[in-house]
Amino acid sequence: MISQAKHILLPTDFSECSKNALNHAALLADKFGARITLLNVIDPPFNFPTNVDGVIDYLQENAEQHLERLIEHVDEQYPKRTFKLKHQIRIGKPISQILEAISDLNIDLVVLGSAMDAPTRKVLFGSVSTDVILRSTKPVLAVPEGVKHVGFEKILFTTNFRHKDLRNLEHLAEFAKLFNSEIHVLHVTDKEDLETDIKFRGMKELVKEKKIYKKIDFELKTSDDAFIGISEYVNDNDISMMVMNRYIKSVIGLLLDKNYAKKMSIYSTVPLLVLIGE
Repeated sequence: MISQAKHILLPTDFSECSKNALNHAALLADKFGARITLLNVIDPPFNFPTNVDGVIDYLQENAEQHLERLIEHVDEQYPKRTFKLKHQIRIGKPISQILEAISDLNIDLVVLGSAMDAPTRKVLFGSVSTDVILRSTKPVLAVPEGVKHVGFEKILFTTNFRHKDLRNLEHLAEFAKLFNSEIHVLHVTDKEDLETDIKFRGMKELVKEKKIYKKIDFELKTSDDAFIGISEYVNDNDISMMVMNRYIKSVIGLLLDKNYAKKMSIYSTVPLLVLIGE
């Protein structure tokens, strides 16, 4: 359950984007009573023309200095912080090292930055964040570059009525209680039909019967493109965080499917929390 997370992993490349993600991680750690591990991964420059070991030693020293400055930044933002903050440097490919760290360190939540160069729409750190989203065994909070507000006043929970969606909504409600957040449950469909209406009404009634949380609203929206429908809802309702459910698919399914969770992590203007479905 995300509201009971006790160990947060924050992969960092020392960019402003990952520094912004650290601000979100610090808020969560302060509220959860969790600890944070900062992780920097050094990708070995095997094609470097000089001594590789010497280069790696230099990169490690440089990373240590950057990590210490990040800790100083958190100390300035949270002078009375009670959560612990440690750091770790690993050598290898970023995605593999992040996934190994999630397992090795018994991580409960991953918080990372997702950046994009606006003029070219070239994915920068976002390529790592989307890989982590698709492969992590734990929830991932991706914080887009440029998000300045740190808060969770209005949370959007998207659903396709999969059987684990209700469980994840219950977990999200516990999170929302900590921040007194509103939860907006949204289903986007390309056409309104009886089956969709029955599922939507059924989920709404079930949530009401279970008394999961008082501040929950439900919305059924029609759009030819789910991504566009979700984006419009985010903009129209001043959403501060989106939540999507990731379901395990076959390799070919990942290659062929649009995969909206991946798409949203790249183009989103608000933080995206991806929960594990099945």
